[in-house]
Amino acid sequence: MYRQKNLNKQSGKVSQAILIVIAIVTTVVLAIAIMWLNKSAVKTDEHGHAKGHSEQEEGHAHTEGEEDHAHAEDEHAKAMTLTAQQLVEQGVKLASVEQGAVMQHAKYPAKLVVNTDQQAHVSPSFNGHVEAVYVQLGQSVKKGQVLATLLVPDLVDQQANLKLEQSNLALAKQDYERERQLWQQGISAKQDYQRAYNAYQQAQIQVQAAQSRLNAYGAASSSRGQFQLKAPISGVISKKDLVVGENVQLADQLFVIDQLNQLWLEFIVPHADIQRFTPNSQVEFESLQSGARFKAEIQSLNTEADAQTGRLQVRAKVLSQAAELKPNLMVNVLLQQGSAQGIRIQKSAVQQVEGQDVVFVAETHGKNIEFTMQVVQLNTEMSDPEWVSVLSGLTVGQKYAAQGSFLLKSELEKGEATHEH
Repeated sequence: MYRQKNLNKQSGKVSQAILIVIAIVTTVVLAIAIMWLNKSAVKTDEHGHAKGHSEQEEGHAHTEGEEDHAHAEDEHAKAMTLTAQQLVEQGVKLASVEQGAVMQHAKYPAKLVVNTDQQAHVSPSFNGHVEAVYVQLGQSVKKGQVLATLLVPDLVDQQANLKLEQSNLALAKQDYERERQLWQQGISAKQDYQRAYNAYQQAQIQVQAAQSRLNAYGAASSSRGQFQLKAPISGVISKKDLVVGENVQLADQLFVIDQLNQLWLEFIVPHADIQRFTPNSQVEFESLQSGARFKAEIQSLNTEADAQTGRLQVRAKVLSQAAELKPNLMVNVLLQQGSAQGIRIQKSAVQQVEGQDVVFVAETHGKNIEFTMQVVQLNTEMSDPEWVSVLSGLTVGQKYAAQGSFLLKSELEKGEATHEH
């Protein structure tokens, strides 16, 4: 009986172990089945297609659609449409990209300077004290216009001396007339009359001498020691070196007046190029600020080159008249060296956008004209006053905005600013 109990006990233990193993195996099988089902659900849909991959493609397609939409909006921002009437109102003119010659020039840095032959320096004739200043630096003045008033102690003495001599002249005249009457009546001797006459003439000479000294100084006899500095020529005040209350000395340069209607152009050229410039020949120069071009006539060339640089200085008389031509303005003298054939457009068509050269290309859509900004590469070595050479970005026959491109650029920038907001 005891053995039977042990057998039953061992049999229970075996059964319990088997059950545990079965439970573990079942759990593992269920886990594998669940993982397989989840994987199948991701990879396939009800039609047997790869569902997960389709969702990825759908998301990618959605992203591409957004990019295409953004790109389309960006292209729309870089284009603008005008009617024919708006073109006329805005001053936009079209032209065609063409094949043609573009001039090439050598450039020599130059500077506009004052013509010293038409310049005046104003200095006082006395040591004095500045009582008033009537003009400002850069002001235009007329010949004879009063520039400043000085109080001059020496002038007071000169004017007092003139008054003394005038008084002596009056007394000498009275004495002369009295002696003449007495001599004519036989009362006075002729020698007394002659003495009075000589004294009268001497007094006249003294008055004339005193008056001449004042006139030479440019002072009036009744100015009470005041001396007026006047403009000797018409022009512009280019230098002013005095203030009220200051003491100035004889021959101090207080004002410089320039006549700016005639400027000089000075530039330096290598000795090898000097034969290309001859006196009385004309040259063209270009403003660095506006790009405008002007004419000048060669006046002189240095006979000797600079010892260190081997260059020669050339001076020319500016023939053109323009408000922007001022002393000390830096310009470039242009000397034509030849021309080159290629694709060209008008210079006025080129604008700068974000550091790039751009041109507004025009396309006709019914009654409207659409302008699109096109980046171009230019040949910067050419320096034609009217044309620019295009290396890439345009083809012959394309329409573009030859005039009014700055307006298109402004409108485009406004549109981009609005689009960003």
